[in-house]
Amino acid sequence: MNQIKKLAGQTLIYGLGTIIPRFLNYLFLTPVYTRLFEEPDYGILTKLYAYSAFLIVLLTFGTETSFFRFAKKYNSSRVFTNAFFFIVATAVISTLFVGFNIDNITYSLNIEGAKIAIVMMMGIVLTDIFMSLPFARLRYENKAKLFSTLKIINVSLNISFNVFFFFVLPHLKHLPFFETLYVADFTFEYAFMSNLLANIFTLILLIPSFQLDLKLLNRGIILQMLLYSYPIVLSGLAGMINDVGDKFILEYFIDGKNEANYAIGIYGANYKIATLMIIFIQMFKFAVEPFFFRISDQKDHKTTYALVTKAFSYAGLFILVAIIGYIDIFKHFIDSDYHVGLKIVPIVLFGNFFFGLYYNVSIWYKITDKTKFGVYFTFIGSIITIIVISLLVPALGYMGAAIATLLCFVTMALANILAGRKYYKVNYDWKHISELFTIAVVLVTVFWFFRSEQVIYSLIFGTLIIFAFLVSLWFIDRKFLKRLRSR
Repeated sequence: MNQIKKLAGQTLIYGLGTIIPRFLNYLFLTPVYTRLFEEPDYGILTKLYAYSAFLIVLLTFGTETSFFRFAKKYNSSRVFTNAFFFIVATAVISTLFVGFNIDNITYSLNIEGAKIAIVMMMGIVLTDIFMSLPFARLRYENKAKLFSTLKIINVSLNISFNVFFFFVLPHLKHLPFFETLYVADFTFEYAFMSNLLANIFTLILLIPSFQLDLKLLNRGIILQMLLYSYPIVLSGLAGMINDVGDKFILEYFIDGKNEANYAIGIYGANYKIATLMIIFIQMFKFAVEPFFFRISDQKDHKTTYALVTKAFSYAGLFILVAIIGYIDIFKHFIDSDYHVGLKIVPIVLFGNFFFGLYYNVSIWYKITDKTKFGVYFTFIGSIITIIVISLLVPALGYMGAAIATLLCFVTMALANILAGRKYYKVNYDWKHISELFTIAVVLVTVFWFFRSEQVIYSLIFGTLIIFAFLVSLWFIDRKFLKRLRSR
């Protein structure tokens, strides 16, 4: 329990660096973008960020996880130096590739005439991968406060630049200097420009964390890291299909370019309502990955793994029920023109809950160096995503993409749990977790089909299902809750 208390403290601090930036985006950027951009433009923004997620996974090549894995075995500065120069090499190659193929890229992405957006998106990708290792080092060294501070600075700069480009610059466009910055037709271009500038400034602030030493370069260490991380990369790429692929794969099963971008815009905006669940998973991930590695040689580490997974499950299900219960509040973070897609929200919330569960139980193949299983699970998920989208999107539109996300993450989580029981058994308390999950499904289903169009009645009904969930949690596992409270 002391280990969980320590992890909870780390999660809270990392949460400040994750939840505050995400909340700021949630409270400002999403409402602004959905009100300033027409659905097809928001669809392009969503699509390009989804593609950038693929590139970041590919170009970082699993160096964050391999850094955690080998920093204890070798000197952390040596591992950092070797990993960073590998990233520099991948960045140079990718930049040359995009530069020579930019016309083909804009055509294939259905955004002809948006070369500037592609260039800025590539700049965002490169600055993100250059920042990945310094941020990983801060996590490894338990500098959670500095990590969180820099993350908050990054998103604050991003929002500030957005305010300037969208709300201040139009009033300054007649002045000599500012007239060169103002382009009347720019929409998502200014959004990418704001992100890029924020990344550049944050990267400058991270320079003291680099501590590079060319004398520490060692081909043997690089090779070890690559051999360890290549399954993670393959898994990560397949995972991106599962995580963000639904936001652009559906484009290929919808007739008409504008219609496809419109559907992606609606889907992407409503997916944002699930941000609170995604925030929780992300902040938990930042804290739990290095934590799991650090305690892996302790006698009772499996017991701790089980307790952490139970705590995650209970908290995740509470967040899910709360979002649905107060959906008539959360829906106003996107413009009313996008509310036609609200029906996907419960589905993507449950899908992301299973993704968080999958991540919790994935530790077994990471600490046993059986990372190939991560590839198996995510490729299975990718196949399911593509097949379900191809079958359902032509008939159901973006609703088919949401169902694909749910089925993908459920399958991955179950496959991971079953394999873990065989190769590295941890006594997870699936009985209590599954009981509470069933209650959450029932409560959400009842609320969604019987909620009132009158906001006040909807909020009262939502409060009742949240209270019912908490009461159920108490009766299902009061012993665990009392242990947490006593600590």
